[in-house]
Amino acid sequence: MTDKPDSYSGFNEYNPLLDTDSLKYDNDLQQAVLKTSHGRRAPPTGQVGTGAQKAGFFSKMKNVFSRQKSTGLGAPPGTSSGRLGTASRAAQQGSLMGAPPGSASRRLQTGAATGQKRPTTAVQGAGFMASSLGSTTTSGSTLFEKKEETNEDKAKKMEKTVIDLVEESCLAHEKNDSKLALEKAEEAMRNEKSLSRYREEQNLGETDMNLAGFVILHCANMYTKCGMNSEAMNQYNILLKNKLLPVPSRLRINIGNVFLHSKQYAKALKMYRMALDQIPEQNADLKFKVRENIAATHILMSQYAEAAQAYESIMQERPNYRSGLNLLLCYHTLGQRDKTRRVFTDLLKIPFLSSDEDYQPSVDKEDKHATLVLEATRDDRLRQFERKRRRFAEHVVVTAAKIVGNNSDGDFVSGYEWCIDQVRNSTYLELASGLEIQKAIAYLREDNFPKAIATLKEFEKAEAKLASAAATNLSFLYFLEKDLNNAHKYADLALKSDKFNPASLTNKGNCCFAQQDYDKARYYYEEALNVDAGSIEALHNLILTLMKSNQYQRVKDLLHKYTVIQPTNAQVFCLMAEALQQTNDTEHAKSWYLQALSTYRTDGHLHRRIGEVIDKQGDKSDAIQYYFDAYRHNPCDIDTLEWLAYYYIETQYPEKAVEFCAQAALVKPGEIKWHLMVASCYRRSGDYTAALEKYKWIHSHFPDNIDCIQFLVKISTDLGLPERETYEAELKKANEMKKIQEQRKTSANNSRAAVGGRKVSRAENDVSHFKNDDNRQLSGRKRTPIDLDNTEGVFSQQEPVTIHPFVDQLSRDMPDQRPMTAIRRSDMNRALFDDNDDVADLLPE
Repeated sequence: MTDKPDSYSGFNEYNPLLDTDSLKYDNDLQQAVLKTSHGRRAPPTGQVGTGAQKAGFFSKMKNVFSRQKSTGLGAPPGTSSGRLGTASRAAQQGSLMGAPPGSASRRLQTGAATGQKRPTTAVQGAGFMASSLGSTTTSGSTLFEKKEETNEDKAKKMEKTVIDLVEESCLAHEKNDSKLALEKAEEAMRNEKSLSRYREEQNLGETDMNLAGFVILHCANMYTKCGMNSEAMNQYNILLKNKLLPVPSRLRINIGNVFLHSKQYAKALKMYRMALDQIPEQNADLKFKVRENIAATHILMSQYAEAAQAYESIMQERPNYRSGLNLLLCYHTLGQRDKTRRVFTDLLKIPFLSSDEDYQPSVDKEDKHATLVLEATRDDRLRQFERKRRRFAEHVVVTAAKIVGNNSDGDFVSGYEWCIDQVRNSTYLELASGLEIQKAIAYLREDNFPKAIATLKEFEKAEAKLASAAATNLSFLYFLEKDLNNAHKYADLALKSDKFNPASLTNKGNCCFAQQDYDKARYYYEEALNVDAGSIEALHNLILTLMKSNQYQRVKDLLHKYTVIQPTNAQVFCLMAEALQQTNDTEHAKSWYLQALSTYRTDGHLHRRIGEVIDKQGDKSDAIQYYFDAYRHNPCDIDTLEWLAYYYIETQYPEKAVEFCAQAALVKPGEIKWHLMVASCYRRSGDYTAALEKYKWIHSHFPDNIDCIQFLVKISTDLGLPERETYEAELKKANEMKKIQEQRKTSANNSRAAVGGRKVSRAENDVSHFKNDDNRQLSGRKRTPIDLDNTEGVFSQQEPVTIHPFVDQLSRDMPDQRPMTAIRRSDMNRALFDDNDDVADLLPE
């Protein structure tokens, strides 16, 4: 099958000789063309000279190619193409040959009355151009010369720069970059002053006062935002003095706000009242806001009666939640309970916004357009604003109910019940159940747990939201009472009602944490964070759980998130430093401790922690400074005292260690170690008299201490005192008593081992004798020894049991053997002695 011929083939093909695009760049061709009849043809515009020839050439060649603007070649005389009219020829000859023009040359042609040549075409208008009479040449470049910038244009350009700077300042303020916003505002004010000077110097008229006032006002507002009240006041005074703005009332409101932030309440009140007098009656909203500011200033000045009077007038004209709550607080402060209740009823009369569920339109599911519209308006800005107003109204009503309930002559129960009755008879009916829970919380503040629990149990069969809240509070109550079984029970009920309740999940995790089930605790804390990423309680408890499990990498990741949520919480810094210490990153741990210390500079424990970190790094010279600060802020910290005492003993300054050892002896007077260290420091420093007195004091309070008696014998020998023999006799007696006690312990241990061995052998014989008898119950059955480190299932789980303190109370000398059973023979003589027996009674007379 052959292809069809292309019908459009050959149209784009042409001979290269016909390519005229590059002809206008060929100088030789242009020079040759000028010598032809086309080049010598008369210009159509009546111009002579080079410009005329160029114009005629371009018009005839129809822009095929162009030549250079100035060729320097004129038309040769005597040709027909250069023939001009009588007046034109005479003018040309006279200008070229110097001959005086004839009569014809002095006669003006049509269109040349002012030296302008008449156009030859009908398309171009016969307008006149500004040129001198008799000019022979016209430069083409003068037609396109740039217009010179005038002074007025420069002033407008400077004005535009000022406005742009103000706009940049506003944008920076919207981005919370106050520093950049202030810099742009100050630069705009400087440029505006330069503009004013320039207009005066160039006599361009008066300065635009509106622009100057606008720039100064913006700069004053930026000063106020940055807390520079004195600079802002200077700018506001300039505006008022020069009357740069037509609304002085707005300026006085701003000045009053500055005085209010500076705590100059009397001046702020004066400015607000002056502004209130200057505001016209038509602007009722602004007058209303100024009256609210006046009432708030009275509250800050502790003038509650005047504030209540101002708020009363506002509530009569335009009732609102904020003013009503402030009025209720004023009456509460003044102790006027009847008026407080009246204001509460007035608050309930304010129209309450309906919830989103009350006005949900019914939409046909098949109508896709209506469904899309409903989805688009479900969470739009207007709906968000309505929810915000509704939450604020609920907060005001609940807060007012708390105030009225607790302001009932000590009987807050009757106060809450009155508030609940009033709420149920109003449009705020759905808030009554929440007030019941608030009443239970009031019981908690009174430490009345039974009534609080009874009140909360009434919500077990309520709707899911209230039941979940009540069960959550009950779980927390039982957790505080260390009743973990009920705490688990109500935490499960709360999760059954609302499985996405972060407080219930946190309570459940707390119960598991108390039972040392860290895996389950971590699971519930993580679930709480998945529901509410901002739950501080769950995040904090999860960090503690991971630290128990030694997962310090996750701890550091969560702590970084914690610092973003609460950037000023020193407890977070300490947790981060502790996690870094566990991973041997002491340098970063030190920086986090220092960051916490910048918040709490008088915390002795933080100083000691930093000293410990520096001491581990081997720099004791810096560590001692932090330990000194720790001792200065907390002189009763035994760890700080111990470190300082040992430091000076190691550095051979025992006279300085005496102070810290004596302070430790005051903190723990029952520990003989610190008293002996005081005496030892006296002895090391050469003060034997003080050391002897201290040892005597120790011997009088701790007469059985052998070390003290030995030191007394040594000092008495060195000083040649007669008490040496007495102390030697006491030392001998104390050593004998020590030997007797050691013998008792040895014999007691051997007796326990012998008795235990006999019982074990007897039990094994019984087991071998009755191994085929299934009906006999063996009381001496061989048992597996109890592992004290793994006691799950051994001890009762009715209450949370902590095993390690119980193990610490056991004797350190107990041998690892089988525990004793309950089988004992009545005729068995125990050769055991109690460690608390009086040894002197057992010695022979």
